[in-house]
Amino acid sequence: MNIKNSKGKPFDKCFIDADSLIYRIALKTISLRKAKEYYDKAIEDIEWKTCSTETKVALKGKGNFRYEVAEDYKVHRSGKPLDAKIAKRRKELNKYAYSLGHFKSDNCEADDVVSIWAQEALDAKEHFVIAHIDKDIDMVEGWHYNFTKETLYYICKDQGYRKMCLQMLTGDSTDNIQGLVGIGPKKAEKLLADVPQPKMLAKVQEAWQEAHPEDWHDRLEVCWNLLYMRRDWGGFKRLTIEDTL
Repeated sequence: MNIKNSKGKPFDKCFIDADSLIYRIALKTISLRKAKEYYDKAIEDIEWKTCSTETKVALKGKGNFRYEVAEDYKVHRSGKPLDAKIAKRRKELNKYAYSLGHFKSDNCEADDVVSIWAQEALDAKEHFVIAHIDKDIDMVEGWHYNFTKETLYYICKDQGYRKMCLQMLTGDSTDNIQGLVGIGPKKAEKLLADVPQPKMLAKVQEAWQEAHPEDWHDRLEVCWNLLYMRRDWGGFKRLTIEDTL
């Protein structure tokens, strides 16, 4: 079944974060030929279901500026080294995707690239949808399509901002991003409950200052830089919170 936005129109553009897609296919014990077929079919399925007239696909490239912000970024992500066969298959699939003209996200992450594409589409007032399964991209304004759950939803600017502030409190253990000790999702929600959007960042800063009075600003800025999906091509470096939010 095809999906459309609330105006009943097909999407002009679909931006796909293919990193997680390639990883999931690499986990399958199948031949490279079959893995390529799975990848092609998955991209075609997303294109068909979103009724998009143009599709852009982003995936992992070389390097990531976030390692310059924090050397231990994602260091504990898998808990153990990736199996050699899976790592090889992932590399082969990336190479195949590059050969199709899919975007190689060098010095950043695929979700940074789709976030930048989304911002450009917002500025141009285009109808677009982001296809992904990554909660971090839920900080980005626009239509979202979860291609695993096959669900379509909209994130407004204020919702994206609030999600960002919540994660600045909790951090992200999956990517080894340090938040505040003792603050999980429920406590973060409680802290920001009834806080108006213009005062939300101040509330987050207040919590960090209380927990780390001597170096709270630097700690918070590192956390934010690791979490924040970039919105322009010049942002692949450490930025200041005040200049961006």
